[in-house]
Amino acid sequence: MRLNMPKLTPEQIRFLIWLSLTETHFEICRETGYSYRKVHGLNSYVKDNGEPFKFDIRTLNKLVNENLVTSELIYPFGMKHEHYFLTEAGQVYVSMMALCQ
Repeated sequence: MRLNMPKLTPEQIRFLIWLSLTETHFEICRETGYSYRKVHGLNSYVKDNGEPFKFDIRTLNKLVNENLVTSELIYPFGMKHEHYFLTEAGQVYVSMMALCQ
């Protein structure tokens, strides 16, 4: 049986693997006003030398469209945030990547 895996760019794969790590989280503020679209959790999305990777929202959109990542609304301190995490298909994709290495 062959698994149909979506074609992803290296940046999309890197973000997917990063999001799969237990110590990471990623949230986007969905409140209107000064903090609209503020992201939380990218502090550990860094290169080996500590320099941050540039985050591109299109990477996240592609992973959501491919059903590898999903989200839920949370309300820390009463402010609406969208918390992103891997779907079951996303977990399988990351596992398959690990086996191929």
